[in-house]
Amino acid sequence: MSNVSKNLLVRGAKGKMGNQFVYKTRGNKTFIATLPTIRKNAVVTPKQQTVRELFGEASGYAKGAVANAELKAAYADKKAKGVTAFNRALRDYLKAPLVKEIDAGAYTGLAGSPIRITAVDDFRVASVSISIYSATGSLIEEGEASMNPINHNKWTYTAQQDISLLSGCMIRAIAKDLPENTGMLELLLP
Repeated sequence: MSNVSKNLLVRGAKGKMGNQFVYKTRGNKTFIATLPTIRKNAVVTPKQQTVRELFGEASGYAKGAVANAELKAAYADKKAKGVTAFNRALRDYLKAPLVKEIDAGAYTGLAGSPIRITAVDDFRVASVSISIYSATGSLIEEGEASMNPINHNKWTYTAQQDISLLSGCMIRAIAKDLPENTGMLELLLP
């Protein structure tokens, strides 16, 4: 794709030129590209159909996000040069957050002891929930972690109940982003 930046005749041009090429505008730049080819009667595989449906859902989310003034401003604020708020919201829908670490080093099993979580997303992690299970798999407690006001990738959950036997307990952290994609990590206590 060619970038046309100094030619006054095509700066800001958009659309198809005959059946030869197409002008595209991104930010203040105009690009010339070949026409896309559309294969008629092409067989769509199940995997392609799944990707098309996912992309359609992502597009619907992005349209709704830019229609909401607050969300549009948030996505526009985080955008890279030449990336629209719509594209940023589309990418956010397609990429789930990742829980990178559960730090239970300061967790003693007593109410008030902290569990620290590191969770990242390409845009923003909206919430992190914690569940603590006994060695037999029964739920002991669950709740929402608090985001660190300085480092938004760090979250802290404060235990609400005393647990007498920590060995074999499991901590599950689930991070959720704005489109409600989830990422999960589990930690088995020794």
